Parts: sequence; C-alpha cells; structure tokens
Amino acid sequence: MKNVAVKEQVEKSGLRPVVFKKGLPGLDNSRRFTLHQLEGNPFFYFLQSADEQEVGLILLDPFLLFPDYSVELNEAEKEELEVEKREDVFVFTTVTVLDRKRMTTNLAAPIVININKYLARQIIIPERAGEMRTPLPMHEKVNL
Repeated sequence: MKNVAVKEQVEKSGLRPVVFKKGLPGLDNSRRFTLHQLEGNPFFYFLQSADEQEVGLILLDPFLLFPDYSVELNEAEKEELEVEKREDVFVFTTVTVLDRKRMTTNLAAPIVININKYLARQIIIPERAGEMRTPLPMHEKVNL
C-alpha cells in the first residue's frame, strides 16, 4: 500500500474533518481532525483536532523515506474505513521531535485515512513492534 498523489487529495478535501470512530489512544476527547500539509514541505502533515484546537499530531508520508514500508489492512479495518479501492486510502505515521536534529516515526502504528469517506483509524502492526521509534534519516529536506 503506497500513497499516491497525497498532496492533491489533501488539498481537494479542504478542511472537512476526518473522523476516528474509535478515537486515538490518549486523545479521548478528539474524534474529528483536519489534515494539512506543512507549507513547503513534502514530507510532513499536521493532523489538527477539530474538537480541541490545542491538540494535534505531526504526521509523515512514510513511503517517501522508507520505500520498502508496507501496510495491509485486514477485512475488519477495510470495513470500518469503508474502503472501496486502494486509491481511497492514505497511510501516515506519527512523528516525535526529540530536538531540532532528531526525529522518530512510529512505523508500528500507522494512521490510515479514507480520504473519500473522511474516515480514519490508527492500526497496530504487531510484527513491526520494534519500529515504534524509527529514527528519521536527516538531511536538509527532512526538517520542520
């Protein structure tokens, strides 16, 4: 599963919130979020809570930095997200900023968004448990 034309689809969706029916761990009061690409940066996105303006997450399109990364949804996940075709789904990973020169991403629990149905879910990939804090390769293009 790879993201195709993410930027164009995110821009097309406008500021309509995506809904996490089951919420996100630790963010119990937030179920609706808007997705924004960070201006001038093809790697990072900002997932802003529509319910609590002070809540947000930095996301990464993992396929740009980890070309061998893959995510397969099981039938229950596809049903919950109302996936009709692969092109409807985008995959992001959360980013932790340790300091200006060090960031990690969680490849074990990606956020999957059906951009056409405005539904989202964080899924757990047990076989990737050791990749919860994967360092981001740092170079001049990968910074916030």
